[in-house]
Amino acid sequence: MKRIWLVLFFSLLYSQLWAQEESGSSEEFHRHKVMIVLGHTHVANGFNSKGDKAWIVLPSWGLDYDFRLNANWSIGLHSEMVIESFEYESENQIKLDRTRPVALVVVGSRKIGKHLTILAGGGTELAPEENLTLIRVGADYSWELINNWELAVNVMTDFKLDAYDSWVFGLGVAKIF
Repeated sequence: MKRIWLVLFFSLLYSQLWAQEESGSSEEFHRHKVMIVLGHTHVANGFNSKGDKAWIVLPSWGLDYDFRLNANWSIGLHSEMVIESFEYESENQIKLDRTRPVALVVVGSRKIGKHLTILAGGGTELAPEENLTLIRVGADYSWELINNWELAVNVMTDFKLDAYDSWVFGLGVAKIF
């Protein structure tokens, strides 16, 4: 499943890389974007409060910074903190703990059209038990508001190497300056 997501993402990214750039915008170009995200992190192989294996949904906060290279391409540092501690089942069917993990991810993103942005990157998830390496792919769908504010809905998948995978559904508010 991980490979399918990655192949689809990079195929779309490659096809868009050579697309024609939009030209002639009379608006002032702003390079910085900071977004706060309220999210729900989904872990398919977690354990509920009774100790039974279950799909768990955990509250999370995100803080994202993007530096816009041009109208369509950005690089950034995205972070996410899961507010609750949880247990999950490893690939070896061992029950492991995660205490309020924090993910730090360097991402590249490409804006496609007026509202959709796709992103991919890599980083680490920090927790007292163990630090995990992760690969992130995702998409934001955003609406421009007045005074360079933006409202966004995002969906991201984190593939943690040799550990659990998760996906996040979030709602964000961004300031562009």
